Amino acid sequence: VSDIVTVINLAYVVAAALFILGLKLLSHPDTAKKGNFISAIGMLVAVVVTLLDQQIISYHYILLGFVIGGAFGAWKAKTVEMTAMPEMVSLFNGFGGAASLLLGWATLAGMSLITLKTESAFTFITLFFTILVGGITFSGSVVAWGKLSGKMSSKAVIFTGLRELSILHLIGMVVIGYFFTTDPSNPLWIYCAIALSLSFGLWATISIG
Repeated sequence: VSDIVTVINLAYVVAAALFILGLKLLSHPDTAKKGNFISAIGMLVAVVVTLLDQQIISYHYILLGFVIGGAFGAWKAKTVEMTAMPEMVSLFNGFGGAASLLLGWATLAGMSLITLKTESAFTFITLFFTILVGGITFSGSVVAWGKLSGKMSSKAVIFTGLRELSILHLIGMVVIGYFFTTDPSNPLWIYCAIALSLSFGLWATISIG
């Protein structure tokens, strides 16, 4: 049983790594196609492992989400103008980040109190980074989309204390990560993790012109 759990956890780590790599490649139009493919592989790994791990029988909602998401993505990819491609890539990037955040949140919310107290720290560290990277990617991508589409000023927003604020965010992430890992049953830590990730993504991108 322990070997199976190890394989499952390893598969989740691989899926998270593929997500992160895919999101990184999505940040540039030249590598966006490869990023989409790698992210899709990561999602496939995560979905398959989750289905096998949790022994989910009903696939109706999964298939429905796949059809709706696939149809919307295909429609946008075919109808978007080439001049609007950068902001579309930003939106896809943001959707991927939001999916990562929600996946981590839903996984934690679905755990029983017994599981929360007996699950390994490695699992919660993985969930924390999934939520953290997802939140940063989502908020940062939304700002990038706003700048690229002209819905907000493309000028860099610099203000006194921005660097110190970023450092405080990083320190806060380490502290919250510790409490999240050691006391995952307390919902306060996941709310703090989400808030920190979203705000850090915002500060990190508004300062870029």
